[in-house]
Amino acid sequence: MNNYTTTQTNRTSPSAAWIADIRSRYPVERVVDEMFTRKLYKRKETAGQNLDFTRLHKPLVEFLKNETGQTDIEVLNLQRLSGGASKEQFTFDLVWQGPSGARETRKLMVRMDPKESIVETYRLRECQVLKAAWGEVPVPEVLWIDPEGGQLGQPALIADFLEGTVQPEVGEKMSGVGMYFNPQLRAALGDQFVKILADIHAIDWRKKDLTTLDVPEPNSKTAVQTALGLWERAWNEDTLSAHPVMERAALWLKENMPVVETPVLVHGDYRSGNFMYSDDLKINAIFDWELAYLGDYHDDLAWASLTIFGGPDEEGNLLASSLMSVEEFLTKYEHYSGNQVDPARLFYYQILSFYKISVIGAATSIRAASSRKTHLDAMMNFAGGIGYLGISELNRLLDNAK
Repeated sequence: MNNYTTTQTNRTSPSAAWIADIRSRYPVERVVDEMFTRKLYKRKETAGQNLDFTRLHKPLVEFLKNETGQTDIEVLNLQRLSGGASKEQFTFDLVWQGPSGARETRKLMVRMDPKESIVETYRLRECQVLKAAWGEVPVPEVLWIDPEGGQLGQPALIADFLEGTVQPEVGEKMSGVGMYFNPQLRAALGDQFVKILADIHAIDWRKKDLTTLDVPEPNSKTAVQTALGLWERAWNEDTLSAHPVMERAALWLKENMPVVETPVLVHGDYRSGNFMYSDDLKINAIFDWELAYLGDYHDDLAWASLTIFGGPDEEGNLLASSLMSVEEFLTKYEHYSGNQVDPARLFYYQILSFYKISVIGAATSIRAASSRKTHLDAMMNFAGGIGYLGISELNRLLDNAK
């Protein structure tokens, strides 16, 4: 058996020795290490993803009885939400005795891990970050969490369900890729989108309960090392085939790490498709905080202005997150945040962003689909194509790198 075959066998059915070796080679945050290690040990399980979501009803009722201390509750209209590339999402009506003491019905949502995700993350971290953002920027209120899945079968959090629009046009785009906002929507939403990002970066995370986040030393490269370590480890755990551009990109990213003087709360997935607006054209929710960490604000700027998440205006000009030109986006960010945009750092995080896209699309999505550990196997196979577009962009950017 050659080395390539042995490596692929370990990725499919990881041995304890291989897991220990992979853990030693890539620096990641302690919670990321726990999640990735758990994923590898669980990968040996043969069961695929169960698509019958009605199985959730009984444990959900029992979980809510335990959490609320109420026995006279009902869970009605349990439904799967469309979208949610990395997590299973459901809505339901909870009939219970509310905070006022009166009997009431409250619409809630469940965000739950599939058997294997395209981004392996920790629900307690997402819960803590959402609570830290609550009252600072528009987010759903988190009510309860089953961090290890001991009661609901898989790790999950329960939050308020908010009404609004995520994708304005007819026909869904995969995870917000290539969305179109008409001029009226761009004019109404653009400033809000940038202002909220500036507000996220201004959150005083030191005063929040964020014990699941590692705190990097200021004026160091630690935040960049662990951010890159996450994606490099994910690639080496999940890819079905080696790729020279990915090796080239990882080497360049290691050799050119910038110092992060003052870490901020980075959303990690801030873009079109991850915000919602109400009928009065106000952004009323920012979603998908699972990749949040403490690091460089240029990471969010690069991700939000990535070409793959942009869409053209009526003249064919590419817009950052389909809302405004990249130049306008960066200028508005400097105005609202007081932070200066460094073109060299932005370029570094553009390369890191395309590396992340490539890992998600060309490695983790394809593996999750091929092993039937996801509820969206068709979408995950489609994401493979986006991953290889990311690799192509990586190669182009690296050719232009100094």
